[in-house]
Amino acid sequence: MSSFQPIDFYQKLPSSPYSLLPLRFERLRGSQVLVTNMVGESIVLEDAQFDAFTSKTLSAGDPVYASLRAKQLLRQDGDEASLELLALKTRTKYARLPNFTCLHIFVVSLRCDHSCQYCQVSRQSADKVAFDMRQDTADKALELVFRSPNPAIKIEFQGGEPLLNFELVQYIVERAEDINKREQRDLQFVIATTLSLATDEILTYCRDHKIYLSTSLDGPEDLHNRNRPRPGRDSHAKFADGLRRARDLVGVDSVSALMTTSPASLGKVKEIITSTCASDLTASFCATSHRTALL
Repeated sequence: MSSFQPIDFYQKLPSSPYSLLPLRFERLRGSQVLVTNMVGESIVLEDAQFDAFTSKTLSAGDPVYASLRAKQLLRQDGDEASLELLALKTRTKYARLPNFTCLHIFVVSLRCDHSCQYCQVSRQSADKVAFDMRQDTADKALELVFRSPNPAIKIEFQGGEPLLNFELVQYIVERAEDINKREQRDLQFVIATTLSLATDEILTYCRDHKIYLSTSLDGPEDLHNRNRPRPGRDSHAKFADGLRRARDLVGVDSVSALMTTSPASLGKVKEIITSTCASDLTASFCATSHRTALL
């Protein structure tokens, strides 16, 4: 086991050239270079500093020398601490890999009653049932899910609008619950939905099977309707009604929201904050995450 070194050990100038540790770099605009180590820590160098660093002529008296050493980008001869710290950070970063992922996404339908301008999937109209997942496909997917060695399993239903194929959602939930009687995993379910098609029957089922709901609110009514058009131009009203009933039937803590930032959102920062945090309808959504749509 390594012992602690006195402070002058870290302050003294090296008597021999240093060696480079694994790194990546990207030249930025102007005369700067972004340098990252293998665990994602970074430093920005001027071109001259980067050239001196990589040619191993950087002076130990240069202000960036200590930073490069602290970020395990260079190693002085005899300095074992850099390697040990880099190994520790790398083990920590990849510790999750032996258990594989706990999140498994089921796209049960590409159909949707919305036509959001930034939708990343090949959205199909609500009447095209040929774009629904079949039960035999769901069975094969569940078999793969439970091959994961992770002690926790989260199944998230996405689309399209997964409520358009809710019968299959029910089948997957109940089949997974049955398998889990043997597997004894920490099993969770999430439905990503606009709530526009959420009937009381569906919401009651979600409550009874402890299914979480992940929904979407982009901001005030005009912005939400613009970003998420549907027949009747009432996506915000449908969301508001679905949210009220979901919070009543499923529970406040079982419903979360995601905001997507689009070009139309950029001039409405205050309105977005007000609509998502100030009203009693959406008081629980002040800490929602967001994603950015570049159109």
